[in-house]
Amino acid sequence: MANLASTLPANEARTNFYKLLDEVGDNLRRFVITHRGKARAVVMPIDELESWQETLDVISENPEILKDLSQARKEIKEGKAISLDSLIKKYDL
Repeated sequence: MANLASTLPANEARTNFYKLLDEVGDNLRRFVITHRGKARAVVMPIDELESWQETLDVISENPEILKDLSQARKEIKEGKAISLDSLIKKYDL
């Protein structure tokens, strides 16, 4: 069977449902399912969903995290970030 596209219409997802589940479970792929041309659902590994939920729980418990993330994004856009490779070289890690 051919590889499934990452975005597929509902009828194709239905036809290939077990293949889709195998890809999600075995290869950790995510799929966007469309209906009438609009994205309607995502099929993803359960571990990934649980990880997202944990992240949201942590963020909701500490609003400062959102502030810090916003500041970090601003600094990245301003070119104030340093790459991991540069950091390793700088501190001889």
